[in-house]
Amino acid sequence: MAQVILDKINKVYDQKVHVVKDISLKIKDKEFMVLVGPSGCGKSTILRMIAGLEEITSGEISIGDRVVNELQPKDRDIAMVFQNYALYPHMTVYQNMAYGLKLRKIPKDQIDEQVHQTASILGLEEYLDRKPKQLSGGQRQRVALGRAIVRKPQVFLFDEPLSNLDAKLRILMRAEISRLHKKLDTTIIYVTHDQVEAMTMGDRITVLNDGIIQQCDTPLNLYDHPRNLFVAGFIGSPGMNMIFGKIVSDNALSFEAKSLKLPVPAEYQQDLQSHANKSVILGVRPENIYIDQQSAIKATVEVVEPMGNEIIIYLAVGESHILMRLEERLPLKPDDVVNIAFKDMHLHFFDKATEECINYSDDLIQS
Repeated sequence: MAQVILDKINKVYDQKVHVVKDISLKIKDKEFMVLVGPSGCGKSTILRMIAGLEEITSGEISIGDRVVNELQPKDRDIAMVFQNYALYPHMTVYQNMAYGLKLRKIPKDQIDEQVHQTASILGLEEYLDRKPKQLSGGQRQRVALGRAIVRKPQVFLFDEPLSNLDAKLRILMRAEISRLHKKLDTTIIYVTHDQVEAMTMGDRITVLNDGIIQQCDTPLNLYDHPRNLFVAGFIGSPGMNMIFGKIVSDNALSFEAKSLKLPVPAEYQQDLQSHANKSVILGVRPENIYIDQQSAIKATVEVVEPMGNEIIIYLAVGESHILMRLEERLPLKPDDVVNIAFKDMHLHFFDKATEECINYSDDLIQS
C-alpha cells in the first residue's frame, strides 16, 4: 500500500471556473481519509484527479514514491468504486470481478483463486453466476467492491458509493467498508457529502468548501474544535446552534444578544479581549444546553421531537431559535417556559467578519 500526497493542486475549467484551489494534503499509508463537503465543493474532482480521470491544471500528485501526473489511470495502481456501481450488465458477478485481471493477463488459475477469495470475504460466493440485474443494490455494491479488491491496488478510491442505497442499507454497508479497511490494511480515500458517513468511517476527515480545505482532523477533533463557522455548522447532526450577538466589556467580558446575557468563561477571557464591543457569533451544540432552574436564561418550547433514546427540543430565546438535545424524557410541550444553561467549556465564539473561531487553539486538539 502507499501514501498519497497532493501538493498545491489546482483545477480550472475553461480558464475561468476554479473548482480546486491550491490543495495540499498528505494521506498516510493505510489511512482511511474521507473528503466531505457540500455539492460543488470540489471533492469528487480531487478524487478524479488522483485517479487520472481529470487532468491537473497545476500542482503535483504522488502515489507511493511516484509522481503520477503524467501516468494513465491504468498505470497508477489504484482501484475506484463509483456511485452507480459501473457493472457490466451482460457479465456474471464472477466475470465482472475477473475482468480487470483478465485485461492484465493474469493466469486463469490465479484469477479464479483471487475472485473466490474476495467473494468469500464479501459474502458473494452464492451469487457468482448471477447477472447484476438479479442482485439487490447492496449486493451490486459488494460486487463493485469485489472488483476493486481483486486487483490488490495500492490505493482504493470511493466516490459516494452508498448514495444510491436506502438508509438501512447505507448503515450496513458503512460498517462493511470499515471492516474491509481493517481486514485489507489498505489506503482508502472516500468521498461523501454525508457528514454522518464521514464521522463514522474516517480515521481523518478533510472538510472542503468552495474548492478549499477548511479543516483536516480526526472526527472528534472536528466536532469538538471546529476552526471556523463552516466546519462548526457542517459537522454534527443536528447542527451547532449559532446565536448572533456581541462581546461586552464590564469588569469581565460577557456575551450579549437580545434576551440573552452570558458571562464569558474565565478560560476564554483572554482570547476574547481583543473582540470587546465587537459582533461575534456564539456556537453551542444541542447536547451542551441543559435545563437549570437556577439560570436566568428563559426559553419557550416551540417543538418537541421524541426520538426514543433522546428528545430534540426547539426553543425560542428572545429572537434566537435554538435546539436542545436531552437524553431524559421530560414531559415538555409547546409554549412551556424553561430555564436553560450552557456548558461553559463547550462554547465556541466566532468572529463575525472572518468566521474564524476566536477561542480555537491547537493546544486543545488531541492527537
